[in-house]
Amino acid sequence: MAIDLHHMRHLVAVAEELHFGRAAARLNMAQPPLSQSIKRLELALGFALFSRTQRRVELTPAGQVFLAEARRTLQQADETVRLARRAAAENLAELAVTFTSAALYRVLPTALRAHRDRFPSVEIRLDERPTDAQIAGLQDGSVDVGFVTPPLKAFSGLELEVISRDRFALAVPISSPFAQRDAVALHELATEAFVLFPYVQGPALHGRLMSACRQAGFLPRVRQEARQMHTIFSLVAAEMGVSLVPEGARSMRVEGVTMVALSDFPVDLTWDLSIAWKPKGAGRPLRAFIEIVRSLS
Repeated sequence: MAIDLHHMRHLVAVAEELHFGRAAARLNMAQPPLSQSIKRLELALGFALFSRTQRRVELTPAGQVFLAEARRTLQQADETVRLARRAAAENLAELAVTFTSAALYRVLPTALRAHRDRFPSVEIRLDERPTDAQIAGLQDGSVDVGFVTPPLKAFSGLELEVISRDRFALAVPISSPFAQRDAVALHELATEAFVLFPYVQGPALHGRLMSACRQAGFLPRVRQEARQMHTIFSLVAAEMGVSLVPEGARSMRVEGVTMVALSDFPVDLTWDLSIAWKPKGAGRPLRAFIEIVRSLS
């Protein structure tokens, strides 16, 4: 007898429920056909997958090994179907693009225009998310490409590529004495209130910023946290505090905010932007989008 995916799904259900009645209900089938399916599978394999008594059902050692491989096989089969369906629908594709706010004043707007010119029938769905939520979306397949804040650990099946590096600058309200300066040393900010992005939005970068401030002799007094760059600038303009922002954010030109250079900021501490995507099964619109971003970086 050939072993097919139905047998494997039956096995997984029984192994997870450890009860044939509950497994049958989960599979929307009667219990006798399920029991027969498992028996046929065991006969085909030549060994028992379960030990059965009147009170309990347990996996045998061989059954535990087979279960692990069956789960991997089913996951691969589901992924194969998903990729094939995606390829079949590519001419009517939707590209799910996620981003942090830093991408808005860098490469993202230009990349979107260029991609729309090449693939006018592809619907681009945009969603601003913190980096960790973008990675989760890439892993579960709901996101095609993300603009994320590194550094990040390696994630299985994902490609990460740095596309820009920005020095940090100081954003201050125009009423601040620092607004008239060409440059400010980091230690001069010890008594200032800060507006910063939250730790969860970029844990590694946030940690490095805190470390740089500690080396300058203080720990920032964070008055407000904000995820979006335009919100950070609006709060600075409202004199809620100063902020450490990417140099490239000068292009935002927010009324009431002045950007000042940091004279002693660590040279190796930059606000980087990366693209992240899953190369496996990437269709032509996604591959083209990646190439456009690379050409603009």
